[in-house]
Amino acid sequence: MEVCRFCGCTEAQARADARVLGLNDEFESGLHSCCQLVAWADEQWLAWMEAASEDGKPVDKVTAPLEVPEILEAEPEPVVVRVRGGRLS
Repeated sequence: MEVCRFCGCTEAQARADARVLGLNDEFESGLHSCCQLVAWADEQWLAWMEAASEDGKPVDKVTAPLEVPEILEAEPEPVVVRVRGGRLS
């Protein structure tokens, strides 16, 4: 199992993040790196946790926000997320 020396993720983790973010084709074609996907997935997770907290729900009661619903597994809908800051490698 290969691990990225920059972000520390495995290929399986990067593929899972790409799938959840709707960027699987872009990842497969090399348009986005595993480091970018990990950063975007982490940003989405933090936003989800903040939103749940603001809604008054206990964070431990929020269940798997980045899981792909079964009905979307065949053809996930693309999700584009803007990331603030400089370029990621």
